[in-house]
Parts: sequence; C-alpha cells; structure tokens
Amino acid sequence: MRLLTATALALCMGWVPVAAAQGARATDPPFSGLPARLDPAEAVALALARSPRTAAAAARLDAAAGAAQQAAALPNPELSVEMENFRGSGPYRGFDSVETTYSLSQTIELGGKRGARKDAAAAARDASRQDLALARQDLARDVRQAFTAAVAATAERRLAAERVRLAQETERSIQARVDAGREAPPQAGRAGIDRRQAEIALARAGRDEAAARQSLATLLNLPAIDAALEDGWFMRTGHPAPPPVPAGDPGRSPEIGRLEAQVRQGHAELAQEKGRVVPDLTVSAGFRRFRDSGDNAFLVGVSVPIPLFDQNRGAIARARAEMVAAEADLATARMEQERNRALARARFDSAREQADALRDQIVPTARQALDNVNEGYRQGKFGYLDVLDAQRTLFDVERDLIEALRGFHDARAELERLGAAAPDGEE
Repeated sequence: MRLLTATALALCMGWVPVAAAQGARATDPPFSGLPARLDPAEAVALALARSPRTAAAAARLDAAAGAAQQAAALPNPELSVEMENFRGSGPYRGFDSVETTYSLSQTIELGGKRGARKDAAAAARDASRQDLALARQDLARDVRQAFTAAVAATAERRLAAERVRLAQETERSIQARVDAGREAPPQAGRAGIDRRQAEIALARAGRDEAAARQSLATLLNLPAIDAALEDGWFMRTGHPAPPPVPAGDPGRSPEIGRLEAQVRQGHAELAQEKGRVVPDLTVSAGFRRFRDSGDNAFLVGVSVPIPLFDQNRGAIARARAEMVAAEADLATARMEQERNRALARARFDSAREQADALRDQIVPTARQALDNVNEGYRQGKFGYLDVLDAQRTLFDVERDLIEALRGFHDARAELERLGAAAPDGEE
C-alpha cells in the first residue's frame, strides 16, 4: 500500500496553478501585456492601469479642478447702449432728437465673497483628490485579496485532487484485501463512498478555483487570466507586519483627508454665505450724445442693493449646520479609524498565530499520526476506519491551514489599506 507516499505528496502542497486556459472563454482575446507568471504587485499595477473603477473618481477630480479654476474668475464687465427720444410724438416723432448713451459697468464683490468662493472650491478639489486616492487603495486591497483567494482556491483544488488519488488507492487496496478474505466486504463499500465524496469535493474545488480566478480577472478588467499565479509568498507569515499607528494619531488616510477637506469647505461656504450679506458695488461710466445739438456729456453711476428684506439668514444657518455636521463626521471617522485599525491588527495577529500553529505543530502531528496508523494497519493492529479517520483528520487540518493563510493575507491587505499604504507596492 502506498498510503504514506500519497499522503506525503499531499503535504508537499506544490500550489501548482491551474492551467492557463482553464476558465478562459474562446472568444476572449489574449492580453498581450500579461506576463507568463503574475505576482500580486504586478496584478495591483495592472488593475490600477486598466480597471474602470477609478475612472469616475478621476473625472470628478477633473470637474472639481475646473470648478476651482472658475471660482477664481472675476465678474465680467457689462457694456450697455441706450437710445432715447425717438419714434414718439411732436418733435420726437423721428430720430432728430435721439439721445444715445454708451456705458460700461463693473460689479465689485465685497465682503470677501471671492476669497471664500475660492477656498470652498479648493477644499472641494482636495476632497475629490482624496476620493481618488481612496478608490485606488480600495482597488489595491481588493486585488490583493482576490489574488489570495485565487491562490488559496488552487491549493484547495490540489489538496482535493490528492484526496481523490488517495481514496482511489485506498479503495483498490481494500478491495484486494476483501478478495483475499482479510477484510469484511462492507469495508469496500465504505471505501467507494469515501472515494465518491472525494470526487465531489474535487469538482466543487475546481468550480471554486475557476470562480476565484474569474473574480480576479474582473478586477483586472480582463476576460480571463491566461497566466500562472505566483504563490511562493502564500506560505510565508514571517515577514514584518505593517507598523502600528499610535493611539490618537489619525494618520493621513484618504477617509480622514476627505473629511478634513469637507470641514475646510464648510468653513469657506459659511464665510461665503456671511459675505453675501454685504451688498456688492456696481460702478458705471459712459457718455451721452445729443443728436439735435451734436453735444456730448459724460456720466458716472454707482448702484448698491439695499439688504432690507433678504439678509441671507437661512443660507447662513444652513451653512453653519453643515459645517458642524462635517466636523462631527470627522471626529467620528477618527474614532472609527482607530477602532478599525485595532480590529484589523487583532485579526492579523490571530490569523498569523493560527497559521503558524497549524503549519509548525498541528499538521506535522496529524501527519505523524497517519504514518503510525498506516504502519499499524499493515501490521493488522488498526482497521480501515482508523485509517480513514486519520486521513480525514490530516486533510481537515491542511484545509484549515489554507484558510488560516488566506485569512492572514486578507488581514494584512486590510491593515495596509487602513494604514494608507501606497497601492503600488507589495511585501
């Protein structure tokens, strides 16, 4: 019996990626820029270059930049031409007594309106810039986690394939023992059931692997991934964790930066609404021509609205309330960020501890137990059910190891995201 040999192969966990053509549709054209073997850093860079997820945020940043440019513009001057004393009655029946006035007027903004308008637009532009950074970092985290899921799914499929091969070998061995009268016939049926269950698990693992790779391809804006996935990093947990953030330090994450910009925008909009109470001054200058005498005369004028009925109280109250709400949102986000960082750090440490324990202690113990049961089975000290139980135990802890490693890498990606790590790097 080669139970021990098959088990050793299962424990090697070669993490051989699925064939390049698996999951690809025949109508999808290949992407010429995809390397033959893709690693997480390359996947992140590819997603940032190709994914449409950040296009909306980039367009909104362009729009906010245009609004900031427009906010700095001065009011346009106004040219007016006025004709009087024509097409009336008496001496004004024709055009002999027409008087033509040419004037140029300019509105002068008072009360700091233009400065407040510029500040509000600049703050809105900064908020849009933070939105773009947030979209990029969210995409980078999602790609890293999707890459981890695809590699873990490949490992699950490899493990399921080894279980099928081991179950088939065990079934043949049991049948031979039954034929030789050394094992009861029902044991052959149990071996067949175990083999069938293993085949069902393998089919499910294959579907899960295809779905995980397709999910990653979607994030990369590709029809399919026709490349092997670099997986040497998956088993490693010894690289340093992201540095902790001191308590009370909000950092410069995009969420905090966006809310800080919104607070600045709220202050600027409040100043702008207060400035509207101060009426603008419109000055004009021109000259008038009297046709009947041929004389000219210059004229100047000043107009100022009287804020008698509308003193902009409602708009001021609205802007003040929105500013207070923005400040409260910022304070809440800072507390939530610290809490989320603490939770992510706890998940990271827990996942690493679990993965290390499984890899270094539990899996070797389960392997040794199966070796002992295999040897005892050959000597007639144990029955088939003992072997089957030892096999299932080993496969269960190996599956737990894969899940723990996936949780570790997912937690690391989330922790880096909360720490505002750059989205173009990888450990």
